[in-house]
Amino acid sequence: MKISKEDLIRINQGFGGNLRNDSSLDYAIESQNNNKLGNYKKLAYLLRAILVDHPFSDGNKRTAMYLCLSFAEENNKQVDRDLLLEQTVSIAKNNINKIRNIEWRIRNAIR
Repeated sequence: MKISKEDLIRINQGFGGNLRNDSSLDYAIESQNNNKLGNYKKLAYLLRAILVDHPFSDGNKRTAMYLCLSFAEENNKQVDRDLLLEQTVSIAKNNINKIRNIEWRIRNAIR
């Protein structure tokens, strides 16, 4: 999944948010260039940056859901939307920051 910080900011602005802090986003975007990481792990880095670090003033969960749905469409994956929503809210609410745990949760919702 190729996505830039500008793309993320534009997506989030569509949900009414503005960028507050971009340091974790920069790290997550940089991880997208690591060829040793699988696609789900790369998505997990982005989700952690958005759901746990809350870089946007509003729309963090909606931005994360949009990313997940775009990822699924791009990779021809099936999505359990209810489970994906449940996992997204859970990651944000419980401040789950372990990449392996986030990746596992997303893999269960997007197959």
